Amino acid sequence: MPRTKEQYEKIRREKRELISETALKLFAENGYDATSINEIAQSAGISKGLMYNYFSSKEDLLQTIWDNLTLEFENMIDPNRDGNVTDEEAEDFIDRLFEHLKTKRHIYKLYYQLSFQPKVVRFLTTKYKRNQAANSQNLIIDYFSKKLPHSDITINYFTVLVFWKGLAMVTTYTEDYFGNDFLDKYKNSLKSIFFKDKSDV
Repeated sequence: MPRTKEQYEKIRREKRELISETALKLFAENGYDATSINEIAQSAGISKGLMYNYFSSKEDLLQTIWDNLTLEFENMIDPNRDGNVTDEEAEDFIDRLFEHLKTKRHIYKLYYQLSFQPKVVRFLTTKYKRNQAANSQNLIIDYFSKKLPHSDITINYFTVLVFWKGLAMVTTYTEDYFGNDFLDKYKNSLKSIFFKDKSDV
């Protein structure tokens, strides 16, 4: 029996997801420049020619991965897309972020690799709606500005603790030493700092 249009679309979507996830892991482990389309195709179990039915180039593939990761992070901040972060959403953001660190460390490996390649970052962010990404991140800043004193310092503190030379970078490259138990303790400590009762601040 011939496949329906919906079945073809489902197959195409699943293939794109398989290729994207395979490429993400290879880019993270081996580096973007060092990973070839042929390696991605072999790891995904498809032919190199078929790859080009789903992505026009390696650059197109990386762009898709980057856009999806950016969108995923935005949804962690403002899941219902109403432009407002509630107390519950802010705490959920911390929970989702730490679950991300536990289960998707390869994402952060790729992120840090690309962060040290300004030309690649400029290429990736030219296409994406940078203002939209900035607005989503500003929602968290606005949330803390209403809840905590010296919010600009607090946000910088949070960013350094979790991202730059902080938790995400350390745990990304030392997974055997900093396991999930450590991440849970770190998360609970952060939440006690950033979500304690206002009268205690």
